Amino acid sequence: MDKAKLKAKLPLILLLAFIIFTIIFPLIVKDRFLLSILIEAGVMCLFALGFAAVFRSGQFSLGQAAFLAVGGYAGALLASKAGLPFWLSLLGGGLSSAIVAFLLGIVILRMGGLYFSIATLALGEIAIIIAKNWDSVTSGMTGIAVDAPIVKIGELTINFATTKLPYYYIIVLLVIMAALMFWRIDRSRLGTVVRSVAVAPVMSEHAGIHLMKYRVIMFTLAAFVTGVAGAFYVYYLSWVGPPLFSGAQSTVALIMCVIGGLWSAVSGPIIGAIIVSYFGTMMQIHLEGLRPLVFGVLVIVLIWFMPNGLVELQYRFPAWVKSLFKKKGKVPDAPA
Repeated sequence: MDKAKLKAKLPLILLLAFIIFTIIFPLIVKDRFLLSILIEAGVMCLFALGFAAVFRSGQFSLGQAAFLAVGGYAGALLASKAGLPFWLSLLGGGLSSAIVAFLLGIVILRMGGLYFSIATLALGEIAIIIAKNWDSVTSGMTGIAVDAPIVKIGELTINFATTKLPYYYIIVLLVIMAALMFWRIDRSRLGTVVRSVAVAPVMSEHAGIHLMKYRVIMFTLAAFVTGVAGAFYVYYLSWVGPPLFSGAQSTVALIMCVIGGLWSAVSGPIIGAIIVSYFGTMMQIHLEGLRPLVFGVLVIVLIWFMPNGLVELQYRFPAWVKSLFKKKGKVPDAPA
């Protein structure tokens, strides 16, 4: 196989290697604490993918956590009140967030720019206020308890209360499905149009592209993925309440995408979410109150040296290796 074909198939090879690694990882490393970190990292991957999708359409959302809350509460209510099974509750959480995003997007996406960011920031705060005060539905600060699901596949019965492995494999499956969806969109005509709307909105409008249509599509898709993440997170914690969702989470999603690569559709958000989730938890344990300071310094340093995020390493690392071998193989000049 020549170099050109190998380079073209490299992303697929890396994806397959990543999938195989994630499947066998909990069978090799049997650390329950690390497994719980990875499950929460998977939720953050879905959250960051949704944030990145909105950003790539040219909009900067500061209230993406609101859709995490909508999906979480919808999933909890469908499970505890309506008695729907696990998969339908996840789907219901995603659809609830998507419907809310569609209805609100028609209004707030017309603002655009800074006004849209302020509107989404207010949306996040409104969602928390509703969750705290709508006692008849959300149970206020008491929250809603959710029983661990029991899934039957043929004769096999999986009780999620006895082990965390089902949560791990399901969140891996959800992340892969969301990543493939956004990857396919990014390489389709829809992705090309969305990027043109983000980079040159005026020119796109003159070319006959309906800006609102594509912005609403991406906003709704991002909310659906975020809502599924919220419903899964509630199932994993067996509880939902206002403390789970705050406006600061939207800022965390931004940090994840900046660390991984803000303009990357898939790999950047996933890399950033895993790194922030793991090191954030480690710093919270070992550094306590110094966590925000250390995290802030690390983000500034990373932005300074790699403004496009860690996805730059796929281009920089081969160049560094090549330059290193060139230096080792260089013959020194003869003395005069």
